[in-house]
Amino acid sequence: MKSAFFVSDLHLGSLYKNAKPDRNVAFEAFLRSLTGRASHLFLLGDVFEFWMEHRYYIPKDHFGVLSALLELRRSGVEIHYVCGNHDFNLGTFFRDQIGAEIHDGSFHMELQGKRLLLLHGDGLNPDDKAYRFVRRILHHPLSNWLYKLLHPDLGMKIALSVGKLSRDHNENIPRYLPRYEVAARELLRKGGEDILMHGHIHAGFVKHVPEGVYVNTGEWLEKLQYVEMTNGECFLRTYAM
Repeated sequence: MKSAFFVSDLHLGSLYKNAKPDRNVAFEAFLRSLTGRASHLFLLGDVFEFWMEHRYYIPKDHFGVLSALLELRRSGVEIHYVCGNHDFNLGTFFRDQIGAEIHDGSFHMELQGKRLLLLHGDGLNPDDKAYRFVRRILHHPLSNWLYKLLHPDLGMKIALSVGKLSRDHNENIPRYLPRYEVAARELLRKGGEDILMHGHIHAGFVKHVPEGVYVNTGEWLEKLQYVEMTNGECFLRTYAM
């Protein structure tokens, strides 16, 4: 049986000071290594530090990764992309040009005899009311229309600068981890899935809890982490460059 692979939070293009400078190249190599041994690839959000799709424009810095995704899909690997809180406006490019299935939120799937609930993870913390309010504003069609009035180069520069400020001043996720686990276990209990998997919190773990298996895909900024699922079992891996 071929494996399924799950990855998130690469934040490609990020100006974050501690990010591995060659992680784009590493991710492209990782994608190409999946041909022949993967049945599915799940991108659980924040693959890009920012993605705003224009009619005639896509970021040229991501050409290698995009071409590797296209080749992987053409080889027969099923690709699913969950919108994150950074790459929430994917438009139609990944669906029409690459052939990925796009999910604007959580979705359920049965794979390798297991029932999965897959999501990015933003908004999972029940106390994060302020974020949910901001998310509604950012996702509003008027906000997207106004942003697209900017030249793409200017818009990208602003977005990356804002992302850098946010990341450099919010490196305290560990204190919120128990809240995410409580919420995840409650979803497992209510939904009856075997596995709940998400990204967003950059933690990286596979936990067997009474309600099922709770998995976080980690991050690709510094640690190059991903999850491999084989014969219904999940394993946290680190890509060796």
